[in-house]
Amino acid sequence: MTKKKSPMMKIFIIFFVVEIALVLISGNFTKELEIGFDNGKFVFRQIESEFNLQEKITEEFQIDEYNAQHEEVKDLYGSEKLFSVFKTLSMGETPVGTFQLLRMLLIVDIVLLFMALFIRKFLAGRPSKSQLIFEMIYTMLEDFVRETLGKDKIYYTPYIVTLFIFIWICNMIGMIPIPGFMEPTRNLNVPLGLGLMAVVVVHFSAVKFKGAWKHIQEYMPHKNPLFILDIVGEVSKIVSISFRLFGNILGGAIIILVVSSLVSFVVFPVGLNLFFGVFVGTIQAFVFTMLALTYIGVEISE
Repeated sequence: MTKKKSPMMKIFIIFFVVEIALVLISGNFTKELEIGFDNGKFVFRQIESEFNLQEKITEEFQIDEYNAQHEEVKDLYGSEKLFSVFKTLSMGETPVGTFQLLRMLLIVDIVLLFMALFIRKFLAGRPSKSQLIFEMIYTMLEDFVRETLGKDKIYYTPYIVTLFIFIWICNMIGMIPIPGFMEPTRNLNVPLGLGLMAVVVVHFSAVKFKGAWKHIQEYMPHKNPLFILDIVGEVSKIVSISFRLFGNILGGAIIILVVSSLVSFVVFPVGLNLFFGVFVGTIQAFVFTMLALTYIGVEISE
């Protein structure tokens, strides 16, 4: 009697077949798929391309620098006005990069919104598998909040859960094989914004539990001779928590691109995506969330 193939083996076989088919169709990736607008018309076609790793890295992670080197047409989806708007927003530095980042953040927000509506609509006394997963995540993070801050501060749970799910979706969304999709967290602005927000929540909590004047006194010279070190420490919180997330996600994306190019994008990228995408992305979302929770706990317990 033959044994049934495990689900993971089936998934691996499907990925293997898809990768081989892509290589055969694209001629060992000497062609690339072009999706967009050309002279006001929507195009979906293959074009000849010569793979250059250095150029590919620049195009993937520094799109505006790549466009400047190749004197690309200054428009977005065929619109020069849209390009001008984002050029103004980015102060003339990275219009395309800014557009891509804001587009991905909008997509993440839409996913979060639909996820919340879906969970709320289908809540049941006898939960489905998807409801069980979300309840397990919520309960786990709620336990961390209870153990770190105490039972009377359990109301921090929604913030902690939202922070974790938002970062996790940002880390996972780059794995979707759609041209232009990228992880928002590999752009330094997103981790820095999240880190700044976390520290603001920390100090808001300190003011709430200690009082504004008592908290401010902790950073005054006559009350704390080492106040400069404390100020540096607060800044270092933002830097460390942000750069940890940014460095791991960006580094993983670069490794996947470099190693994949060495094996003609066959088979190995599946394992790389599973490790750097799913495993590292989940771990970094958890680490960032736990650090934010720890900062709050330390501040309000002093």
